Amino acid sequence: MSAQEENLETNIISEENVAEYLQNNPDFFNKHPSILAELQIPHERGAAISLVEKQVAVLREQNQQTRKRLHELIEIARQNEELARRMHQLALTLMEADEPKDIFKTMYENLKKNFHADRVVVKLFADPAFVDSFPTEEFSGKDIQEQSLFKSIIEKRMPLSGRMKRQQQVFLFGDDGDDIASSVMVPLHGESWGGILAIGSFDAERFQPGMGVELLANLGEILSFILKPWIKED
Repeated sequence: MSAQEENLETNIISEENVAEYLQNNPDFFNKHPSILAELQIPHERGAAISLVEKQVAVLREQNQQTRKRLHELIEIARQNEELARRMHQLALTLMEADEPKDIFKTMYENLKKNFHADRVVVKLFADPAFVDSFPTEEFSGKDIQEQSLFKSIIEKRMPLSGRMKRQQQVFLFGDDGDDIASSVMVPLHGESWGGILAIGSFDAERFQPGMGVELLANLGEILSFILKPWIKED
């Protein structure tokens, strides 16, 4: 190889060299605008457009995506605001109930409507304070084995959404609860008792793991407070 050929080979600039240089010198095209205008970039449909036009197209697409996401966030905020309003009204209604059967009936009907739930049930691991004054199907007593199914949920005091365990599902919804594909379990608690508010759906996508359940956590606190006078404390 002659000296001239060696010099030519040494002076060859690879695509990687060009890319690295442009990354290290982002103001290059500001200093050389004439080059920017002459560059051609293949379009997805085969036509050639300048780098400026390509950048404008990319920015326009990003802007559209950002605007779409903003609209989605606004809609979510609007829905949450409406849901918070309904939850507030539900809390006031529950406070006006004369006895537990009215509390449970009102809550079941409201949550089925506002949460599009197919099944709603409350189970309290406690005894009623006044046995003769109202039906007690929501009271399960203090069976240790039954409580153990929900021990971690009640102790953490945070709702859990998604697909519940088979034993939990049977206990809450009975043998005919196999149609429940997703649910959220809201812990209820007092000084010496615990319980679960379960909201179930036949739709597997309705209650997803990790979904925001802050409003339901607040409802659990309110319901626990409302039920307190009707529950026998140790």
